[in-house]
Amino acid sequence: MPKVQAIHSTPVKSFGLASVSAAQVSNRGILNDRRFLVLDSERRVVTQRQIGKLTQARAEYDDSSDRLSITLPNGVEATGHPKPGERTATVLWGRVINGALAEGDWNAALSEFCGADLTLMKPDDPGACFDEYPVSLISEASIANLSDHTNGAKRFEARRFRPTLLIGGCGPHEEDEWLGKGLAVGERLRLRVVARDPRCAITTLDPDTGERDFDTLRLILGFRPSRRAAYLGVYGIVEVPGEVSVGDDIRIIR
Repeated sequence: MPKVQAIHSTPVKSFGLASVSAAQVSNRGILNDRRFLVLDSERRVVTQRQIGKLTQARAEYDDSSDRLSITLPNGVEATGHPKPGERTATVLWGRVINGALAEGDWNAALSEFCGADLTLMKPDDPGACFDEYPVSLISEASIANLSDHTNGAKRFEARRFRPTLLIGGCGPHEEDEWLGKGLAVGERLRLRVVARDPRCAITTLDPDTGERDFDTLRLILGFRPSRRAAYLGVYGIVEVPGEVSVGDDIRIIR
């Protein structure tokens, strides 16, 4: 039976992922996942597509105390309560995101580390910063199968594909068969798989360094040809919120 093998989230979009043992999932995804965005000087969203080394940054956020902590690999740590700054708006996946700049020492530290003028933004809507859909899923078997196609040249880690939920206990690309179906996860959480996940250039980056190290997209298309995108894994929406824990069974709702 398919099971939840790992749960990933980060309070700052495109920062390095943290693995957690359990999480609350709302209709907009894991609570406080991608609570903050990184913006450039033109107030455009910055991700690993533009600055790969963002994956080296780590963040923790406590919603109850509104306390954010950012740690960089050079040893710099910035911790505090984000002070609402200038009101602004940006565009993410075709959606206008309104919010305020999050003033704090992290902006100068992150800018120096990345060599660019960067500022954190805290959207008004806590669940606004998902990509196409609020939950992404991929199976360990699909990742292992992708590695097998490199003829021993590469073994991929799940973090490269940044799944909300990593799934164990199923065959390669079995998650594709869940399209249009409901998933009962644990006691209460209910998801519906609505689309295949079109992969982007972030999958070509080392998840530890953010440096390009493999043409993952070409590899996917080599054995899963498509004129539209290199698909691997699936997207889901949340139909019934609930808690998810590592080890939870996943049952297909026909």
